[in-house]
Amino acid sequence: MLESKSNKKVIYQILFIYLTTTGIFLTFFFTLWYQKLYEELIILQGSNLKEIHRNIIINIINSKFTPIDQSSKNIADSSKLKFAIFDKNKIFFDNLDFNLSKAKSEFKGRGIENGKVFYQSKMNSNNYYLSDENNEINNEENALKIIIQGKDISKELLWIRIKVLIYAIFAFLLLGIIAYFLVKTALKPLDEKIKFLNRFIKDSTHEINTPLSVILMSIEQLQKQNMENKKFERIKLAAKTLNQVYSDLVYYNFENTLTKEKEKLDLTKLIYERLEYFKPFLEQKKIILTSKLEKSFIFVNKGQFTKLFDNLLSNAIKYNKKNGKIDICLKENFLSINDSGFGIAKENLNSIFNRYTRFNQDQGGFGIGLSLVKKICKENNITITCTSNENIGSTFILKW
Repeated sequence: MLESKSNKKVIYQILFIYLTTTGIFLTFFFTLWYQKLYEELIILQGSNLKEIHRNIIINIINSKFTPIDQSSKNIADSSKLKFAIFDKNKIFFDNLDFNLSKAKSEFKGRGIENGKVFYQSKMNSNNYYLSDENNEINNEENALKIIIQGKDISKELLWIRIKVLIYAIFAFLLLGIIAYFLVKTALKPLDEKIKFLNRFIKDSTHEINTPLSVILMSIEQLQKQNMENKKFERIKLAAKTLNQVYSDLVYYNFENTLTKEKEKLDLTKLIYERLEYFKPFLEQKKIILTSKLEKSFIFVNKGQFTKLFDNLLSNAIKYNKKNGKIDICLKENFLSINDSGFGIAKENLNSIFNRYTRFNQDQGGFGIGLSLVKKICKENNITITCTSNENIGSTFILKW
């Protein structure tokens, strides 16, 4: 049966592809926006540090006869500034709140470390004389550097991140909602067609019940009157086939009306009953059936397992060759049905349980039998596997 769930699945698949690509674009866009806001925050909050940098250098130049470490300490004590002076070999002064070696300038000598904004630049030795008592630094290679710590901007940085995240989520949701309605509108004609077909199948299934019941009752009456002949056998087979198709359609369309009560089921007894039911079909194609049935039980809904077994055996007959063979083996927690039919190509094995899948157009059916079997197995924790070779046959194995 065609269901609106299939249409929803298509909508979700399209939305997933769309939102994935959109998400990549939005991530790129909002990453750039975040970098821009991050840079603006650093430049804005560190705008006064360049002037402080200049004042520290002037004070050190004016105290050129005082060692750099001492003059730096004097400046820090009097101004309460946080800064460090160093070259590639030595740190002359450092009262920063963060690790000097971790500080990396990002925008024009500015950066953020441990929530604190800082500014870093060289102290050009050509413009002033800086030295300690033992070492004079006069070349570019050993140029002194100064890094100045600004105020804590952790809250501002957190707000930027929250702001970008909120806008990103809002944009993603807005585009997702718009895309959902666009896809739904585009698929509306298909959805209406599916709903129409659903109603048609349900109504048709319901209407088949009465004439089918009359046919089956009439066949029973004729059997009691011993009026069986070849034509009668054909009518009986056709009626039974129609009844099985009807039963499958009812299971799909009106599943909620079927009982799901489970019981301890004697599979040996059930399989003997179903083999008797399918006896005319086997005789029609002159199929030899061999069975090895050991005592086995399963806790399951009888109607469901009957439906499962009927579909597997029906397929084994339908897709078998004339004068073919079917072997049924029942053991504890194990059931196998092997046929000598046309088989299934290896590339099709993975999709045989998909609904409406058919690989043999010469035989009738809607392609819902194996899908129904898989559904019943899943609901009852039964593992089903299939092995098959073309023109040799197929084997379905159930384990529980």
